[in-house]
Amino acid sequence: MKLYFKNLIIMVFLLICQLSIAIIFPDLKFVPDFILIFIVLKAIIVGPRQAMIYGLIGGLMQDCFLDSFIGIFTPTKTFVAFLAGFLSGRFFPENLLIPPLGVFIATIIQEMIYLSLKESYLFSANYLILVKELILPLALINSVIAFLVYSIYFFWQRWDLNG
Repeated sequence: MKLYFKNLIIMVFLLICQLSIAIIFPDLKFVPDFILIFIVLKAIIVGPRQAMIYGLIGGLMQDCFLDSFIGIFTPTKTFVAFLAGFLSGRFFPENLLIPPLGVFIATIIQEMIYLSLKESYLFSANYLILVKELILPLALINSVIAFLVYSIYFFWQRWDLNG
């Protein structure tokens, strides 16, 4: 229970950071999805079962604070956490490219599901342009942040084990 509370505090902090970036820099076109990055990295580290809980909580938090249509982020984050959880234990932790690649793919999947669930984009959007101009740059930003965060986590864990 203490672990879940600590991670909940981390997710609240990440959501505040995400909201703050959007408020401080209103002209910024791409705001990284820190909750998605956290959920995918958690899924890779701990597996799909715990990550789905974090995805559900993170999705509910984002639904409450970011979107006017409640219920889009909750299923998308939970589903992405479930898919990312399959990477857990399937590669060496020293491989620093798998987590950013997982975040890159997870961002694309989440944004495609988000666009298909958002009814204003359902029939009026040109998905090819949205993928090229919105989703791929956002996925690239999220994967760069994931690379930095996972590198810090990996080297911190290695330093902690070695003393």
